Amino acid sequence: MNARQVLLLGLAMTAVVGCSLNRSSSALRQDIMRIGRGQSGQIIEPKRCLVTVAILSRPINDTVINDALWRSADEQVVEPSTRRALEDNGLRVGLLTGKLPNEVDEIVIAPPPHKLEPAQYFIPEGVAGFVSLGPPVPHASLFLNRNGQATGKQYQDASGRLRVTTHNESVTKVTLRIVPEILHGPIKQAIGSIATGGTYSPQMMTIKNGQEEETIRELAANLNLQPDQAVVIGCRPDKPHSLGSFLLTEREANSDRITQKVVLMWALQGKSGLPDHNAPPSPPTNLVPIDPPKPAESPNTEGAATNGLATQTH
Repeated sequence: MNARQVLLLGLAMTAVVGCSLNRSSSALRQDIMRIGRGQSGQIIEPKRCLVTVAILSRPINDTVINDALWRSADEQVVEPSTRRALEDNGLRVGLLTGKLPNEVDEIVIAPPPHKLEPAQYFIPEGVAGFVSLGPPVPHASLFLNRNGQATGKQYQDASGRLRVTTHNESVTKVTLRIVPEILHGPIKQAIGSIATGGTYSPQMMTIKNGQEEETIRELAANLNLQPDQAVVIGCRPDKPHSLGSFLLTEREANSDRITQKVVLMWALQGKSGLPDHNAPPSPPTNLVPIDPPKPAESPNTEGAATNGLATQTH
């Protein structure tokens, strides 16, 4: 390419850019709004998944959880190396198909004062949701087995949660990626971004207050769910001071009795409603979405999420 051709190419590019910069803001907005439109003239919204979370709390040696529930759960759906790593850290993950065992179903649909309030939220595909597993404890001493090496770690003001991301595999199938995390240490300020509700909306920056996050990615479990299936996540009571014990056990207030938690998780693709009555559709009062749905669908919530589901973009 000679000097004349380079000059002509540069002038042409300048003319195109100048044309774009001189256009009115309304014209540019119309161009942006046309992006993603299909033949129907509708903007293509990000795919969303309805994730419902119910957390059961039972005595550490409860036969309903240790026998009836895990006897019905298929733990072989988890990749073998991940399953072994989960077991080494006192965790277990499985898949329930069809109706819950009768003993478990009675707990899930129990009337007041023992009524269970599942957390429910539409999560955009590719956005992380967090299931809080309990309030922080002043001090935690854990044995973590990471990549085959066991190490002892001390944490201050520590709490556990599950990071959940979704992917729509087909018309009915949803893939959940579930990763355990530990929050610990003092609350610090950091700059991050928040979603503004649309695929093509600009990211807004915000100052966030939060603790240090330790994500145990080698324990990530990927599960494919149909509408009649639920993920079950629990601990192994015979492994004290393990990650599973930290995440899913706690001592009752004013008592020496230890309880264990079991997480049940359903996922439906881009629509409301739940499979059967195993996860009642009433939104919890502790659900705090960062990227709320349209006003007609928005749950009436206030305050911080505890045992609930919140979302954050990455």
